[in-house]
Amino acid sequence: MNHVLLALQETKDNRDLRIRALFDFFDAANLGYLDYPQIEAGLSAFQIPSRYKYAKDLFKVCDTNRDSRVDYHEFRRYMDNKELELYRIFQAIDAKHSGCILPEELWDALLRLGFCHLGLLGSVFFPKSSGFAWVCKFGFGIVEGILNQVFVFVMRM
Repeated sequence: MNHVLLALQETKDNRDLRIRALFDFFDAANLGYLDYPQIEAGLSAFQIPSRYKYAKDLFKVCDTNRDSRVDYHEFRRYMDNKELELYRIFQAIDAKHSGCILPEELWDALLRLGFCHLGLLGSVFFPKSSGFAWVCKFGFGIVEGILNQVFVFVMRM
């Protein structure tokens, strides 16, 4: 996990505190474990609609001992695995190893995965007359408790 910490620009202690804070956010009743309603309520607080089934999927993946509870260690194991997975995805897309995902790298990755229509993506990422270049950065980890697995697009002149 050291390479993930380096990419996050975060110390082990800060990461531990961040993950504990997220667990505590979901554990609003201070029970020391999470159940399905707590996970659903936590995701709702982030305005993630329940119709997306994230709560069920998250609960199912985290509850490794199948006791209908997610303790901190189960939650932590999930977070470790997920952040490592995201780090590897980022590394695979960042072909130039610049620490940023450039538009052409994102384009290539999405095309390889079959997620986009060439013309549509071109009009979104490479506007012909805008005068802007788009730079993509990828975040790992948790920001205010929600997965920061989102591409952030920054406009540069």
